[in-house]
Amino acid sequence: MALGTVPKFSIVVPCHASRAWLRPCLDSVLGQSFTDFEIVGVDDADPDGSGRILDEYAAGDPRVRVVHLEENVGLGLARNAGLKECRGDYVLFLDADDLYLPGSLEAIAARIDATDRPDILMFDYERIFWDGRVVRNQRHDAFAGHGAGVFTAAERPIFLTFLEVVWNKACRRDFLTRHGFAFTAGFYEDAPWTYSTMLTAERIATLDRVVVHYRQHRTGGNIHATRGRRQWDIFDQYDRVHAFIQSDPELAGWRRFAFDRSLDHILAVLAKPERIAPDDRAEFFHAAHAFAKRWKPEGYASDRTRRGFRRWLLIHDDYATYSTLKLSAKVLHASPRRTVGKLRHRGKLDPNLAAYSAYWFTQYACSPRAIYEKAAELAPHLRGVWVVDAEHLTVIPEGVEYVVAGSPAYQKLLDRATYFVSNMNWPKELEKRAGQIHLQTQHGTPLKTMGTDLRHFPLAAKDLDLDELMRQVDRWDYNLSSNRYSSEIWERTYPSYFEELEYGFPRNDRLITATVDDVRAIRAGLGFDDSHLVVLYAPTFRDGVDSVRTPAGVVDLGGDGIHLDLDRLAGSVGDHGRVLVRTHYSLSKAPDIHSGKVIDVSEHPRVEDLMLAADVLVSDYSSITFDYANLDRPIVLLVDDQDFYDGRRGTYFDVTEFPPGLVARSPEELLSILQTGAFASAEAAKHRQLYREKFCEFDDGQAAERVVRRVFLGETDLPPIVPLADRTAAPSPYFMHNG
Repeated sequence: MALGTVPKFSIVVPCHASRAWLRPCLDSVLGQSFTDFEIVGVDDADPDGSGRILDEYAAGDPRVRVVHLEENVGLGLARNAGLKECRGDYVLFLDADDLYLPGSLEAIAARIDATDRPDILMFDYERIFWDGRVVRNQRHDAFAGHGAGVFTAAERPIFLTFLEVVWNKACRRDFLTRHGFAFTAGFYEDAPWTYSTMLTAERIATLDRVVVHYRQHRTGGNIHATRGRRQWDIFDQYDRVHAFIQSDPELAGWRRFAFDRSLDHILAVLAKPERIAPDDRAEFFHAAHAFAKRWKPEGYASDRTRRGFRRWLLIHDDYATYSTLKLSAKVLHASPRRTVGKLRHRGKLDPNLAAYSAYWFTQYACSPRAIYEKAAELAPHLRGVWVVDAEHLTVIPEGVEYVVAGSPAYQKLLDRATYFVSNMNWPKELEKRAGQIHLQTQHGTPLKTMGTDLRHFPLAAKDLDLDELMRQVDRWDYNLSSNRYSSEIWERTYPSYFEELEYGFPRNDRLITATVDDVRAIRAGLGFDDSHLVVLYAPTFRDGVDSVRTPAGVVDLGGDGIHLDLDRLAGSVGDHGRVLVRTHYSLSKAPDIHSGKVIDVSEHPRVEDLMLAADVLVSDYSSITFDYANLDRPIVLLVDDQDFYDGRRGTYFDVTEFPPGLVARSPEELLSILQTGAFASAEAAKHRQLYREKFCEFDDGQAAERVVRRVFLGETDLPPIVPLADRTAAPSPYFMHNG
């Protein structure tokens, strides 16, 4: 957009604690077929990095401009800051977690022209839920039945019975400027804006089209679903509405309408426990009565309806009847299962007992292992006990305490442990007790589609039970992340109440802290010296081919995930080359090996040691590439089946567009890269550096210490993240030997 050009639309997007949803929001606007617009993103002193995302988009598209506020001012004042920067003919507001449907801006522009530039154009929306459900606006029929032509609110009052929001309207900017409209501070700021603009507008038009997908957070994540005194803001906001109406005699006919609407809104807030705590309900009710007393129109009488009765209770300050009705409804919906569960757990929790598990009770490995070992060093008063299934007892080293899954000792551990540390979800039968703390470590940075997003890939997630998945995720208190990219995905695909710990992956600490002597010892144990070029081939599995995800877990279908002739791979690395093959942990089929230069290390107990031993990684869509990048050693991707993989499982970004090194689209191309040594080229190093900057953000060798100090010891003064440029990864003896 040329400097000084007036766009058709200015779209204000205020951001605060919205990083998980901001990219889809911005993409939904920038992907519109109609392009004559600007986005004014307002970073409301966001603590979670939304401002950084806005800057990233602004650097990539001149239609995006960013306003950074020095302190958090709230949604209304953040919108005001964006409004001041708008240059467009019309202004729209879009919350950072909502979406525009394709073709929406083009339809809005056409309708504005067809109705001769109204003051306000109102359009439809749908609610979208965390599980993919889409629900129409209950008033959507009004657009077809009453939305023809141009009108005032007095002529079509039904359009003031919609939800009081600003993001379902396009407002002519000179109309807003002429009347000096601005948002107020505090919660429920949409109400004064909606009434003042709609009752002032001389020309209102509508567009009978769903434009906005209004996100309904499973956790009540919108700004209003927060307990505390901020909920009392609703009285101030509706005071402004009624004061505005009373200030103009011509609006006297709206007093009854606005009074009923405001009481209904207040009662709706009162009924939501996520907004008004039970202990605060009486005080809020009496404040609502005082509000009703201030603004009750002369001669007012409540309707003889259920809704009218609830208004009557407020007007007469009859909290006793209200609370009795509320209690009766609660008793009717009580959960016998929850009551029985409380009776089961009579023993006290052991504050110094921690339960550990990895990979569905089959390994002593990954980040839980790193945390267990660091806890032994920093918190020796803690007793750590591992859970392992009966078929994998040999994985537990001597001296490590364990219980067998399903045994009485296992049940006792679940009932008494205070801490639960795992890289997978504990079995659904586990009922979390009050006081127990669950740490989800994850077992990789997400490239593959995860969590609730799996609903889009039914072949990869056979019979996925989203409700059960969320019941398990609700047990998480903490979730580990190794980069902000991952944090956005975890928060979006596992919508629950956990706290994100951006500490790095503890299992990757070893990749940073290991010495050259450590690496040589690992290589020697595998039969290699400094002269050997060691290639680690670690492919992931193909959903529906090698294994399939079911409600009970991943089921092995008998595949091995291998997409190469291993003999030819061995031949491509030369006389001093050696190949380590690591199949995915969910697969049991052994790779077909004939060459003496190829070793199957699928059962090796520690993948970190295999990464340390390797000089080059060959992989595909596996998350191992993110971990291995910490070593700053060459990576080559084989993506010969990318279309199949994207259709079957899906990825969050195209690894061929943002790779960690060179990309081979066929086995022959991969073998050529290895034979020629192109994997160590300057081009490959450039790709790897960009990859490291994005995905190795927090892996500085101190992740396990941060976890132990924060989760087990309750400390908040933690070791700061060491910048990537100041880190030294474990060296490769081969590259040291060969310069």
